[in-house]
Amino acid sequence: MRKIFDEGFSMDLKETFVENIQTHKGNILTFRIDRVRCPDGQLATRDIIDHNGGVCVGALTDEEELIFIRQFRYSYEEELLELPAGKLEIGENADTEAAGRRELEEETGARADTFIDLGVFYPTCGYCNEIIYLYAAKGLHFGKQHLDRDEFIEPLKIKLEDAVKMVMDGTLKDGKSIAIIMKLNEMKRNGVL
Repeated sequence: MRKIFDEGFSMDLKETFVENIQTHKGNILTFRIDRVRCPDGQLATRDIIDHNGGVCVGALTDEEELIFIRQFRYSYEEELLELPAGKLEIGENADTEAAGRRELEEETGARADTFIDLGVFYPTCGYCNEIIYLYAAKGLHFGKQHLDRDEFIEPLKIKLEDAVKMVMDGTLKDGKSIAIIMKLNEMKRNGVL
């Protein structure tokens, strides 16, 4: 990595917390406004959404199909195609793979012999501290979905190569799903999947 502007020094970019101005707690999110001290000493405010995090699973069949779910997303007022995912419950950050296995089975009825850690994804780093833990799953066995009372989703299969095309043409819009699809495609291309 190389700096674009080389003034001969490296700037300290850290902002430090001064005080909380306001907080609103919801069912799964906490919204807060904090006052911070900028690197130059000036004060500024930061709107932050606290989120416990989530998991997303790219479940790949032996036929190289990914298991997607189709669901209506109220915040965007449209149906989206996404890979199986869900929020972490309080205390689940220590075993995110177990949470991924739970969400995969709940949403698709699938269990996997193998889970592969694909790293993390920061979906909205400008104002939210959510971390989504990404996994691939292989060796799938299908059973029954276990949906929440207010969860209405339809699982379906899409070939990995078609999913990549759907990312590139803008059909797939969900960031966490896009990250997994592109990682899996690169792993396949490099012969490590």
